[in-house]
Amino acid sequence: MKKIGILILVFMLGVSGFAQTKTGIEKNNYVVSTSKIPQLEPIILTAEALKQEDGHKFGDFQIVLYGRNVKELTDKEKMNNYVKKAKAAGVEIKVCKLSINYLKIDKKDLHPYIKVVDHAFTHLLQLQKNKNYYSIEL
Repeated sequence: MKKIGILILVFMLGVSGFAQTKTGIEKNNYVVSTSKIPQLEPIILTAEALKQEDGHKFGDFQIVLYGRNVKELTDKEKMNNYVKKAKAAGVEIKVCKLSINYLKIDKKDLHPYIKVVDHAFTHLLQLQKNKNYYSIEL
């Protein structure tokens, strides 16, 4: 009888341990913040490398731009090149609303692929806190 109880206990522990490990595959999510537009290209190259390295574990990759240099985002020709590469790599490009407001940039002057976040640093911290993103600021 004692052996049956031990067997049931081992079975139950094994099943609960298996259930905990099979809850889903965790994705690797990344966010990079920068105030320098020319850094978009090497950041996108980094995203491509991580996507290849992570394979099915690759999740979301965001670039958040802020500061006075975001006025360069209104250069349609330059941004078309960056956006094309970002789309191909699965990278989202975001810009700080405070920065574009300070510089009096109309959202309509931004490439449609570029999304606006209320505040760059708040956005970064929320991603780190609530969604477990790896983060770096350049």
